[in-house]
Amino acid sequence: MKVLSNLHDLREAKEKIETYKNEHEETFSHLLHLVNLTRQLQFKYDYLCGIIMGEDVTQVAPHFVQDSIIDLYKNEINKIDQRFHDLNALKSLLRDCHNIGYENFCLLVKGKTPEEIKGIYRSRKMS
Repeated sequence: MKVLSNLHDLREAKEKIETYKNEHEETFSHLLHLVNLTRQLQFKYDYLCGIIMGEDVTQVAPHFVQDSIIDLYKNEINKIDQRFHDLNALKSLLRDCHNIGYENFCLLVKGKTPEEIKGIYRSRKMS
């Protein structure tokens, strides 16, 4: 689902993500790994976040991908709860940032700025 978000919402979400990153360093590191893995596999970010949230992901599930790859991917996602026991905190963060959409959320996790997401660039003055 595409969500239009304003710069203010993106900035608030970025702050929440930074707070989460500082409080849950290992889990955030694994989340970043999952976001990068999702990108490398060319899956949708909605698929990743939907699985984490326990949503029906049939509409965004990748097609023409072997079941073994899907199983491997889901096993990586399950490590958040198995290894870090931090699934509830991550779900809470996703709920808090739901208004910006899963794609924007993942871009912020990857380190994009709200301005980059909105396509706002400042010209740098040469000194």
